[in-house]
Amino acid sequence: MRSVRIQSDGWAARLAGGMILALGLCACDGGGWSHTPPAGMGSIIVDNRTTDGVNVYLDGYYTNRVSGFDYTAFDLAPAVHRVVLDESHGSRNWWGDVDVLAGKLTVIEVNNGYYSLDYDVRIYFD
Repeated sequence: MRSVRIQSDGWAARLAGGMILALGLCACDGGGWSHTPPAGMGSIIVDNRTTDGVNVYLDGYYTNRVSGFDYTAFDLAPAVHRVVLDESHGSRNWWGDVDVLAGKLTVIEVNNGYYSLDYDVRIYFD
C-alpha cells in the first residue's frame, strides 16, 4: 500500500481557522446590552433591526416606540406577558406571549419578514 502526502502550504489550516472565527462571530446572540434588570425582576429588550419605528404594547397598554436599528429595555415582574409590536408607519405587526424570567433579559429580535408582510421575530434569553 502506498502512502501519498499532500503538501498544503497551510492553506487548509488558514481556511479552517477563518471558518471557525466566522462561525464564532455569527453565533453570538448577546447584543452587548447595557441593561441589568432590577432585583427580583426581569426585562424584555425589543431589538428593532428594521428601518422603521416599532410601537410596543405590553399587556394591552402602549409603552413606547423603538426607533429603527435601536433597542429599548422594559423592566417587568417575572411572568408571562402579552406583547404586541406594531409598525409605526406601516402595516407590519406581531403578537405573542413572552416569558420574563427573574434576573434575565428576554430579547425580542424584530426583523422584516422576507416572505410576508408581518415581522419575523426571534426570542431568546441573554
